[in-house]
Amino acid sequence: MWAGSAASVLLLHGYLSAVVYQPSFAKAASTDQLVPSFAEPIQNVTVAAGREIVLPCVVDNLGSYRVAWIHTDKHTLLTLHDRVITRNTRYSISHNSYRTWWLTIKDVEESDRGEFMCQINTSPMMSQSGYLDVVVPPKIDEENTSSDTDVREGGDVSLRCSATGSPTPKIKWRREDQKDIPAGLKVVSEMHGEHLNISKVSRLHMGAYLCIASNGVQPSVSKRIMLNVNFAPMIWIPNQLVGAPLDTEVVLNCGLESHPKSVTYWTREGGIMILSNSKYNSMLIDSGTYKSKMNLRIRDLKPEDYGAYTCVAKNSLGETEGTIKLYEIPRPTSTSSPAPQYTSKMSKTDGAQQTTSEKMLISTWKNSLVKDENDSARKAELSTELLEKESTVGGIAAAAASDHEFRESGGERKESRRRLNKGHSSAPGQIYFTPFMIIGSSLLLLLLLR
Repeated sequence: MWAGSAASVLLLHGYLSAVVYQPSFAKAASTDQLVPSFAEPIQNVTVAAGREIVLPCVVDNLGSYRVAWIHTDKHTLLTLHDRVITRNTRYSISHNSYRTWWLTIKDVEESDRGEFMCQINTSPMMSQSGYLDVVVPPKIDEENTSSDTDVREGGDVSLRCSATGSPTPKIKWRREDQKDIPAGLKVVSEMHGEHLNISKVSRLHMGAYLCIASNGVQPSVSKRIMLNVNFAPMIWIPNQLVGAPLDTEVVLNCGLESHPKSVTYWTREGGIMILSNSKYNSMLIDSGTYKSKMNLRIRDLKPEDYGAYTCVAKNSLGETEGTIKLYEIPRPTSTSSPAPQYTSKMSKTDGAQQTTSEKMLISTWKNSLVKDENDSARKAELSTELLEKESTVGGIAAAAASDHEFRESGGERKESRRRLNKGHSSAPGQIYFTPFMIIGSSLLLLLLLR
C-alpha cells in the first residue's frame, strides 16, 4: 500500500495524511536488500487508568522501510516512523537505532482501550498487533445513588447504590456498626446487589449503611447512607414506686425511645411543669440512635415533695407519658435492736456456744428447783449436773430429760445419767434433740415442778 513512485493517501478517522515515497523506495524489494521481519510479538497489556504504558515493536532488517503505529479500533494513524501524527499530546514515539520502536501513552484513559497495530510498508504490507485493556477503579455514581433516607416505621424502603468502573463493579451492603441486617425471617451480615430492599421497616433497621463498590482494581470505594426510621415516642418506667427518707435526695428515671427526637419535661400533680433549679435537676441522657433516659433529681426531700411525678415526651408523630409515685420511708439508723426471736447473741464457754434463750431457761429451771423444798438432795445434784452440762449444746435438754426420768422411775436415774454423760454418741438408738424439742421439754419440766 505504501510502495510505489506515486503518493499514497490514507484517510484515517477523518484525518488526511499524505505519504510521499521517493522512486528509490520502489526498488526496496531488490535482491540486494534483506526483507524486514518482526523479532518479537506485541504482548497484550492491561493497565489502570491514569498510569503510563509503553508498547514495543521490534523489527529486524528494517533498512529503508518505515514503521507506523495505528489504533485499529479507531482507524487512527498515530505515528509514522519517528514523527507523531495524532494531535493527542499524550502519545509519543522513540526508537533504538531503528530496531525497537516504543509507543508511549501517558495518563492512560479508558478511551485508549483497543487494538494497536505496528505496520511496516513492505509489499505486501507486514503488521502485528497487541491489545491494550484499560481497567478503571470503581467510582460511586452520585446521581444514581440514594442519599440519607427517612421512612415511617412499618413501611417499605429501597436504597440504591450505583458505581462505574471497568470491569463493572460489584456492590455489597453492610451496616457501619457491624450489626446484622434483619432480612425477613433471617438476619445477614451483608447483602449484595445494586438495591437494598427492606420490607416492614422497624426501629431495629435504623442506622448507617455502607454501600461498597469493588471490581478488583484498587481502591474500592464506599458511600455512607443513613436510614432514619420515624415513630412516635414510647416511655417505659423501671420503678413505678420509689421510696426515700426525708432530707435526702432521689433520682427518678424514665426510659425513652423516639425518632425524631422528642421534647421532654417533667410535671407534678396538677400538670405543673418542673424547671431545673436548686431543688430539681432534669436531665436527658442519650444512650443510642433513638434511645435516651429522662432523669429527675430531687434534693433535700420534704413532706410536700412526696407524691406523683410524670415524665412527658412529644414529637411530630405523637405524645406519651409515664408516672412515678414517690413515697416516704424511715431513715435507716446506724444501730438497731432486733427482735429476740431473729437474733442470737453467742458467747463462748469452754469452747462451746450457748444462746441467750438457753441461759434464760437455765435460770428459770434453777429458780423452780430452789422452790422444791421436799427434795434438797435432788436440788443439789441437779444443780451440779446442770452447771456441768450448761456449756454443751443440748445440755438443757439432757438435764431436763434426766430430771423427768428421776421423778418417773426413781431407781432408773443412774442408767439415764450414764447415757446422758456420753454426750452426742453415734451409738444406735441415740436420741438427738432439736431446738423445738428443747423448748417443749423445758416447758413440760416447769409444769411438773410446780
